[in-house]
Amino acid sequence: MNREAMILKRRRIELGLSQTDVALNSGISIQQYQKFEYGDRKLSNSSMVLGLRICAVLELDPYEVAFENEKDWMKKIR
Repeated sequence: MNREAMILKRRRIELGLSQTDVALNSGISIQQYQKFEYGDRKLSNSSMVLGLRICAVLELDPYEVAFENEKDWMKKIR
């Protein structure tokens, strides 16, 4: 399981949500969400809108999900 998948799963459990809850509130299928949480697909490689919707449902900072630390995201925008 990759770092992003662990973040999604941990936060979903902290909020007491099911995978179905996250999927429905994000406007995607349960199977699509499971691919992110199981590490089959990276959220940071998805569309920006989809990534932001999932982060909003899970109350996560998208920068923290997509980049391991501030240095990583600062490098990518410079």
